[in-house]
Amino acid sequence: MTDESDDGGGGRRLIRQHDQFAKQLLDQPGVADAFLRERLPAAVAACLSDAPAVDRSESFIDAALRERRGDRLYALSTRNGDPLRVLVLCELKSSPDQGTFPQVLGYLGAAAVRGAVRRVLPDGTVLMVPVPVYAVVLYHGTRTWALPTRLRDAYGMPAGLVEAGLLDFGYVLVDLGAIADHELSRHPELPAGLLVLKYAGRDADPQETLERLLSVAAGAGLTVIVSVVRYLFGAAEALDRERLKAMLARVVPKEDEMVVSIALREYLDEARAEARAEARAAALVEGRAEAKAEMLLRQLGRRFGPLPEGAVRRVRGASFEELDRWADDIFDAPTLEAMLGDCH
Repeated sequence: MTDESDDGGGGRRLIRQHDQFAKQLLDQPGVADAFLRERLPAAVAACLSDAPAVDRSESFIDAALRERRGDRLYALSTRNGDPLRVLVLCELKSSPDQGTFPQVLGYLGAAAVRGAVRRVLPDGTVLMVPVPVYAVVLYHGTRTWALPTRLRDAYGMPAGLVEAGLLDFGYVLVDLGAIADHELSRHPELPAGLLVLKYAGRDADPQETLERLLSVAAGAGLTVIVSVVRYLFGAAEALDRERLKAMLARVVPKEDEMVVSIALREYLDEARAEARAEARAAALVEGRAEAKAEMLLRQLGRRFGPLPEGAVRRVRGASFEELDRWADDIFDAPTLEAMLGDCH
């Protein structure tokens, strides 16, 4: 769904991957919660508790869907404690997509069924009910999104047939192009990211886009300008810093050096924090793999007797997936060689 084609002028897009950038934007603390509360229907937002949205993508989205890195599934709660899931399709549609209904339905169905909850009716009857899920589609294209947002309007069938029990659902369309820049969000961090998503890649010349972004951000205040520049440091394929400074000098005279300095420092701090988090995650996975390997070696020793050194090296150097497969096969394999192959 991501549009990664040439920008029409031969140059590369200002943003490398719109869906990945949207994911990074929503992953900022408090940003997804603010986005959902501002863009969900008012009747839904009014029923929400004060508990912030929690990312449940890994738990509730099917493994095949997790490959689409821009998609997110957030959990919110209502004031009476009922669960609520909000699916955010944020690979960013760059043009009206005729396949949106099948795509959203697949996501909604997987999330709703995986999150099914137990309900007890007043008469004591117990049943399982799919968890309520709302879908939000974030659109940044320049063409008007003329597609219906409710399935009942897309069937092309008489209303009586639809109301007789046909499947129906809808999605919330957040069309950035239809929202005035100053109305994108009241959250301090969100407007800058949405501005970048709204304008990056619209012009043939990425430098024109850069100047447009900075000019628009100037109207929102210095904080948004700093945020825009910080996002650009991470999102731009090639950012001419000298031209950036020259543009800032026109947009915010006397403050251009300060803006670049603050933005660069914040960007580097975020990059270091992300690198540390990735290192910790890698260490955790490596530690789990080592523990699993040692456990498997003990089981292999009990099953097949003393192990040759080659088998020990093979197991300790195996991937997590190989260790899982061998753990499943250990009681069915007739010999150690049949399980691990020739390890001598």
